[in-house]
Order: sequence, then C-alpha cells, then structure tokens
Amino acid sequence: MITKQARATIKADVISTYTHFEVGTGGDSTNPNANSLDAPLANRATVTSVSSGESSVDFSFTVQGSTFVGHTIKEVGIFSASTGGNMLLRVNYDGIGPLTSLDEIEFIITVEVD
Repeated sequence: MITKQARATIKADVISTYTHFEVGTGGDSTNPNANSLDAPLANRATVTSVSSGESSVDFSFTVQGSTFVGHTIKEVGIFSASTGGNMLLRVNYDGIGPLTSLDEIEFIITVEVD
C-alpha cells in the first residue's frame, strides 16, 4: 500500500510533469510500451491539471472543431513535453466526429494514485 504522504508526493509530481495533451485518429488498443499516439493530428497543447481529492488528478482541455474539421478523434494522450518526452496515458474510444468548425469538445481525464 502506498502511504498517504507518498500519494501526495506522486500526485504533485504528476501535476508538475505532465503538462501537454495531444489528440489523434488511432483507435486500436493501447500498448503499455507505447510512448506516442497511434495517429496524432496536430501539435501538442497545454493541458490544465487540477488536484482532485486525496489521490486524484483531473486533466482537462478543450478541442476546437475548427482545428480538426472533417476528422474523427479516437484517441487522446497526456505528455510531459510539447515534443518528445514521455506519455503518461493514452485513452482510445469509439470516436467523436467527423468534426465541424463549430464543434467544441471538452475532455476531463481523471488519474488516481492508489
């Protein structure tokens, strides 16, 4: 079991280290050895991370459809840098889209240190 203090330390490290998100069109299962999205769509952007409870972090960001017109987003990732770096996580799903210029999608990804 991770101690309460260690969870707080790990959570603070996750918040300060993982600062960017990226979206893509890849939709297959996630390989734990992967360090990138399957099919990224654009440059990474800054993610907002907020402490959520004793052991959780909420990463939130909004994707503007005008940036990805015609694409279907099927994967998102949280990274430690604007290029390169390490990927904390990748979430894949059925897909949102194809996007129009008026679409706006808000993502909230919760990570729990337990």
